[in-house]
Amino acid sequence: MHRLCTALTVTLLFLTAFGCATAPQPVYVTEAQQVTTQALEPVNLDSIGLKQDLTTKFARQLPPAMTDELMNDIQGQLAATKRFTKVLLNASDQETYIIEPRIESLTSFESPMNMDPTRKLATFKARVRLDVTFMNNKGQVELVKSYSDDRRLETKLPRQAVMGPEQRQDFFKRVVTVGFRAAADRLGMGFNPSYEMGTISRIDGRIAYVQINTSKLRRMPMKRQSIEVIDDDNNVLASLGELHIEDGVLSGRYFEKGGASIKEGMKVRARINAMLQQD
Repeated sequence: MHRLCTALTVTLLFLTAFGCATAPQPVYVTEAQQVTTQALEPVNLDSIGLKQDLTTKFARQLPPAMTDELMNDIQGQLAATKRFTKVLLNASDQETYIIEPRIESLTSFESPMNMDPTRKLATFKARVRLDVTFMNNKGQVELVKSYSDDRRLETKLPRQAVMGPEQRQDFFKRVVTVGFRAAADRLGMGFNPSYEMGTISRIDGRIAYVQINTSKLRRMPMKRQSIEVIDDDNNVLASLGELHIEDGVLSGRYFEKGGASIKEGMKVRARINAMLQQD
């Protein structure tokens, strides 16, 4: 069992093996590669766009009152991915990620069944998506990635049968719900913490200047940014605070750990959230 726990510790981050008495220590990467683990920040789930879709474009297929039911289901599915500490409904917070469900299309049609002339096939189709946006401390919103799903549901009916409005609404609800669940699952799996790697290019007093790709780092809320100086064995030598981030470079006051000596050329890692390309 001890060997099993040790192997799992090296393989996965923050995964507790069955039978282990204590949680394993985190394992850090040495390059800017993906790390599959639980995300550490909450996300906000916004219903404004979905309510607008149901009120205007798709009011004949689904009632606007169904917004809350769909939102609660999406919230539960996102939480089930275990990639977020919290999934907050319609909460507002400066510098945060926002997930907005949208319905792109709802269609239905009937077609004859060649092998059975006494019946017909009713098909319901939906295309839905979950938009992930980032809002900075100035209230500016930027689209990070969209997770879409195309879903269809079929049912066989007697040839002369006519589906009523409630029956059609039930089928649309089912196909939309399954589509959003699939999109939420892919979103959760794609929302992975990783690290961008950089190098200290200059030190001026207590200020370290770091050459690093800052495009994704800008999308991290300031209170969740983590910039650390590490050695070749991934031991943390210092952390950077009071950050100033520009294109391709950041600077900050460094705070040594354990009397470490900080100098130019040392490696720096910055925690980011990378949206994996899974669509």
